[in-house]
Amino acid sequence: MRLGAFALFAVVVCFAALQHTSADEQTPAAVADLATLSKRVADLEQRVRKLETSTDAATASPAAEDLPVLEIHSETWCGPCQTLKADLQAVGESGVTVRWVRFSDRVPAMRWTGPDGKQVVQTGYTRGTIAGLLERVRAAHIARAAANR
Repeated sequence: MRLGAFALFAVVVCFAALQHTSADEQTPAAVADLATLSKRVADLEQRVRKLETSTDAATASPAAEDLPVLEIHSETWCGPCQTLKADLQAVGESGVTVRWVRFSDRVPAMRWTGPDGKQVVQTGYTRGTIAGLLERVRAAHIARAAANR
């Protein structure tokens, strides 16, 4: 909403400046400047309306960003990565958004935001530990959300 008020203020100031400079004489350049300014203002107002409505819609419904995010760095040739992928599929819906990222190291790494807002990185994976890992990611997300309230 503040952006819309700022845009409106900028339009009024620009329009007043153009009216003041062109009050004596309407030159073709002044008319073209006013037309260009009017077009830009209309475009800006449309963009502001679009941003304001998309923000309102995003806050009205829960989105994937509301879920904790676990970023997994893996490769197709990495054995532990494939074990991790299979264990994650076996768990099914986990309440955690998983983002797969390709890497060039030799060990898989998992990254998430801890309860203190800092990045937590865990390298390597042991079969059957995915449920505990997902629970740590969820707990960190809940603790961070409670601290921000």
